[in-house]
Amino acid sequence: MNNDEAFAEPKFDGTRYNNPTSFTSWNEPSLINVVRWKLETRPRIPNENELNRTLPVQEPQFQLDSQLSATWLGHATVHLRIDGISVLTDPVWARHASPRLFKFCRRFRPPPCAIDDLPEIHVVLISHNHYDHLDTVAVRRLAQRFPDIRWFVPKGLLQWTQRETGSQNVHELTWGENVPMQFNEEGSSFEIHSVPAQHWSQRAVFDRNKSLWCGWVIKGPQHKFFYTGDTGFCADEFRKLGDIHGPIDLSAIPIGAYEPRWFMSPQHIDPEEAVQIHQLVKSKKSIAVHWGTYDMGSCEAYLEPREKLAEAVAAAGLGPDEFVTLSHGQSWHVEG
Repeated sequence: MNNDEAFAEPKFDGTRYNNPTSFTSWNEPSLINVVRWKLETRPRIPNENELNRTLPVQEPQFQLDSQLSATWLGHATVHLRIDGISVLTDPVWARHASPRLFKFCRRFRPPPCAIDDLPEIHVVLISHNHYDHLDTVAVRRLAQRFPDIRWFVPKGLLQWTQRETGSQNVHELTWGENVPMQFNEEGSSFEIHSVPAQHWSQRAVFDRNKSLWCGWVIKGPQHKFFYTGDTGFCADEFRKLGDIHGPIDLSAIPIGAYEPRWFMSPQHIDPEEAVQIHQLVKSKKSIAVHWGTYDMGSCEAYLEPREKLAEAVAAAGLGPDEFVTLSHGQSWHVEG
């Protein structure tokens, strides 16, 4: 395992992680602010006929012959094909992104395919343990179907992942660490890097921040991919990432669950900040994730992330195809 020493280091007191003081826009949400946020007025999610018109779901056509392709499977789940291997980011198929006893964060757009319909998966990247990014049932099913998956998780999730998957093929990294690996019959060399994100973790009442959160960079023989995970806007770290790993061929960057800004900005970027990240990491192409799938309790209208992204792309002087939204199940790929 190797290290990229230029990145900031997370705080760790031996039990819990936190964002470093250099993340100046970070602050812990107080109980009072959580209650205030819960009382905010929220736009409604429309009926299914309207959703079918505005957010269609199509059967995926996985581009397995492409050296670089991405298929959006909803929320933060992307099927990536890069230099001959298949990768999943934050695989979530659940109807509710919440503990089983609580039915909140309802999924209002169905998964475009079942796990049984996926092509062979070689790598799974987990950014953090929130329920909209870590689905126990999906993790178990993936491990059953593809027992040779290599799992990459942030610090603190090793034991959970080993227990739920039954696999010892789990790599637990902190920010700046990377693992060189070889895949396929040709022995193609890859590096998988854990990179900083400004966020937090919690899955149960008493486990807040007992595991870390991160983004991921994959460096293949020909292409590079970046997935931010959930994050607030820590410009210095994204600038470093662009200097260390850029240019990036393809990025998956979140654009949703950002309102109200007084509450969400420390933990979730908005579309304008997403475009800035695209530029800072020197991404040639970006696709939008973390929107249009779950009712996350945020206060923007359900289509606003897509609309605001298009506005931000134009305002930044980017081409309309440089940073795009995909339909559920839709793919983007490089020919060949």
